[in-house]
Formats: sequence, C-alpha cells, structure tokens
Amino acid sequence: MITPPPSYLKLHPAESETDFTIQAGVATDQQIKQTELAAQAAGILRDSIAKQGSEQINQILADAVLATGSVSAVIYMLDEATEVLTTRFVFGMPARDRLGAARPLRGARGDLEAMVQGSHTIEGLAASSVSQTSAPESFTSAHCICLGGTDLPIGTMWFFSNEPATYDDQTKAAARLAAANVCQLLVSFNHTDAPVPEQRLDDAVETDFDVEQFVEAMEPLPPCAPAIGGGVPFETKDWSHQIADWQFDTLPVGSRLAPGWAIDGMVESPLSVAQSWHHWDVLPDGVLALSMCQFGHDWNPAGNLVDTLDATVARAALQAHMGYRHTPQDALVRILHSMLQVRDGAIDESGCPNLSLLYAHVDPETGHAVISSIGQWSSLIVSKQGYRPLGLGRTSGSVSEGFPAELPIMNHETTLLAGEALLVTGAEWMGMGEAGRGPESSRAVLPRSDARHHDRESTQHQVGAALKQALSEGERSPLAALRRFTASLPLTQERSAVALLRESTR
Repeated sequence: MITPPPSYLKLHPAESETDFTIQAGVATDQQIKQTELAAQAAGILRDSIAKQGSEQINQILADAVLATGSVSAVIYMLDEATEVLTTRFVFGMPARDRLGAARPLRGARGDLEAMVQGSHTIEGLAASSVSQTSAPESFTSAHCICLGGTDLPIGTMWFFSNEPATYDDQTKAAARLAAANVCQLLVSFNHTDAPVPEQRLDDAVETDFDVEQFVEAMEPLPPCAPAIGGGVPFETKDWSHQIADWQFDTLPVGSRLAPGWAIDGMVESPLSVAQSWHHWDVLPDGVLALSMCQFGHDWNPAGNLVDTLDATVARAALQAHMGYRHTPQDALVRILHSMLQVRDGAIDESGCPNLSLLYAHVDPETGHAVISSIGQWSSLIVSKQGYRPLGLGRTSGSVSEGFPAELPIMNHETTLLAGEALLVTGAEWMGMGEAGRGPESSRAVLPRSDARHHDRESTQHQVGAALKQALSEGERSPLAALRRFTASLPLTQERSAVALLRESTR
C-alpha cells in the first residue's frame, strides 16, 4: 500500500484560551523536509508540488475542524506493510514532536474500528478506561474516519474535542466530506503535468519487449537446502535434535513428593521428537498433582510438529492454572480453552482435542485421588498382594461455553492404600499387545474385536503380574519392573508411563 505524503498545519490561538482562530498555515522548513521524505518514500509527489499539497490539505482540515466543532485534527497514514500508522498531518496541536511519529496498528482499537466500519466515535474518553486507550491523543471526545474506504484503507483522520460531544449526522457528514477531499487530493498528486501519450492496442503488441532478457534479469530463486538422510532438509533435522534436547532437559526427575510418596516417569520413543510428556508438583495447599499427555489422536509413526506445538501449549496452560485452587476437571476445561484460543484446529467440531491428557490430585494424608482425563489411557493400581484396574470409565461429563458439544472428560475417584502404586501408561498398554505379548493360540480363534479385547486383558494381566512380583520382592520403583518387562519387545510405538507409589508403613 502506498503511503500518501505528509502535510503541515497550524492553529493560532487567539487572545482567549477557549477561542481559536483557524487559519491555514504556511509550511515550515521542518514540514517541507518531512514532505520531501514522505514523497521520496511514497514516490507519488514531485518536489515542486510538495509545499502546495501541504497547504491545500491544511485548508481542508481547517474547514473540517470548524464544521465539526472540534479543536484539532490529525491524519495518520499506513505504511506499505500496513503495520504502522505514521503521523503525517497535524492541525490544532504542536506539530514539532508529532510529525513523523509512528505507532503500531496492532492494538489501535479506534483506528481498527474505523477501518472496518468506516467511522468510529468516542463521546466520553474519561468515562471509560477501555476508551482511553482507543484514541491516540488525550482528549475528551474524538471521531475517527477511515481514509480510502474500508476495502483498501490508507489511513485514518481523527477529530478531537476538549468537551464531551455528541457527533450527530451533520457532524459526521462534514467529517466524511473532509476525508473524501483529502483522499481525492492525494490521488491528484500522483498525476504529472505532462499528458500521457495515447497508445493503441496494436502498438502495444508491436513494442520492442525482449521477454528472454526480462526473465534473465529476474533474481533467481534461492537454492533449496541440501537434503540428508531420508530427504529431510538439514535445517529440519537440526531443529528436531534441538527439540529433542529440550524435551530431555524438561523431563522431571523421579523424586519423593511428600513423606511416604514417590513418583517416577518414563518416555521411550522411536522418534527423534517424543510425542508425550509428564509433569508433577505439590500444590500450594499440599495436594500432590501429576499429569501426563500424549500428542495427537492416534500414534503417528512419522511424528507431527503441529501436535508437538499443541501439546506444548497444553503444558504451559496446565502449569499456569496450577497456582490457584481448582479441580482436575476445571483445569482440563481451562487447558482446552487455552488451546482453542491459540489454534482453532486443536479442538475438533465434537469438542475433542488433538491430544490425550490426564490430570490427578492426590491427598498425601488420606491417599484419596481425583482423576480427570480425556483421550485413551491404560491404568492399574498394583501392590504386592495383587492388582486392580483403575477403571477410567466415563462417569460424568461437562458442558462448557465455547465448545460445540459435551466434553468427553472422564472423571474417577479412588484411594491409594499403603504399599499401592498407581500406574498410568499410553493407550493399549503402549502397544505391547500388538507387539506379540498375547497368546497367539487363543487369539487365532477369536474375531478381530474379541481378539483385540483379549490382547488388552492379556497384556494388563502380564503387566500387573510383573509389577506385583517386583513389589513383593521389595522393588521400590514400579517403572523399573515395567522397563524390564518391555526390554525384549521391539520399540515400534512410543512408551510413556508414570507411577505414583504410596510406600508401605511397615
């Protein structure tokens, strides 16, 4: 977008402080220099008409200020990238410190409203703290007009008043006429005195235009980055290594959260960038909190950077909401809202997010646990006496404004007794059933759905039995037993798990 040139206007105060004599000013040396710089940047004004254009727009603003009952007017022009509004024309205020000053378009609510609706009126800046940040100058009332139309705005024209004012239709019409005259005058500056020679279509076709020479003069496209290993550009490979290093550095270390409570986690992935994370902490009220996340709806053998970014946003949102009193379900709803605000595609039309997330609160005194989750998880409560499924079935749902359907959040409550460990892993026991742990003889005679259910039951039994045996032998880390159990299996799918152990009092 081309930025029109600046103009330079004055307002001479009369003897009374409230009475102003409006007079078209003569451009000063500073104004002429500003005009020349703007003309050079925009490329639409010749030096010979820079002063003339400044004085013409000066007169338009003088008439407009008088017609609208305002005390001052300022015109801000957009830059070529439509990111910055620059002060080009000032009337009724000191111009020395304002001319050429720039402010970002982002956050300029008054200008943005005018560019969308054509005009924007603020009748009481002092009455609302929100409106005070909508106008670029400190006045009681203001009226903003879009220059160039809402289809292709080139800037805004502001009229300011020191008194609360109601801008009626007559006042708004006068402002629109002034804006139209300014735009028409700026367009006329683009025409030179020399007439444009007429040219017929046939003459245009027969002009001496060397297409090959024109193409050769074009800058060549930048060369593609050299590909390495699997056709992936080196930059992508380098980024994946850096993300993997960052993930490794952010993994929490197994620790004792409270007296008698130990926690540990694991992430083993065939990908350079893992597709899961876990986190735990002690809340300000002393409650133990643990969380686990897996990216995407299903396991993606190639990984997905968008899923990784969504899960990073989810982790940041979780830790932001852990500092005040909340329930696990409240935290999950707020996390989903944060993801939706960052990227619409992170939540589908049914309200399901692009990840699986589990969050739990555990009372260290009683062992009472409240767990909320979304997505698919496999879980057990294991002790040296045996194991029992956690049963994360859907017991309740929640409806939240901003989501099109009921959120598929699963809630469950249980109690961890002394010597029991809570184990949570990825869906389908991290794919261990598909890796061949289930008995093939029994699977061969079952339908596919029954065989899949049989694999889950078989894997759950084998995992539970392995951890039961380890705990009965005095093992203090359930995940160590799980790692030994999976050591002989091929790592074809990411394995992520977290285990919270309530140590025995004996």
